[in-house]
Amino acid sequence: MYYNRNDMSATERVRKGLSDTIKSTEEFIESTKKSLQRELSRTTPKIEHALDRPVDEAGQALSNVLSAIDKKAAHERIELLNGYRAFLQGQVAFIDKRIKAIKNE
Repeated sequence: MYYNRNDMSATERVRKGLSDTIKSTEEFIESTKKSLQRELSRTTPKIEHALDRPVDEAGQALSNVLSAIDKKAAHERIELLNGYRAFLQGQVAFIDKRIKAIKNE
């Protein structure tokens, strides 16, 4: 199969962009995890203990998924990332609903 220089350059840019996105997502997860852990330890130590392991497991699962996505073809990566975005949007909607319910208590 023949690839010209422009195709490789575009492919490399997409690959770099995806790698940057994965790294940024992992950093966000770690930062969020640390923020949650600080807040939980400050307010409710018993809840922190109960949630610590699932948060770690979720972070590891996401890292594994993103690593697997990086090995797919570009169109598959886009589909998978769009699916992941939809999942996260559902999670944000759930959290927003919970916050609203708490404010209305």
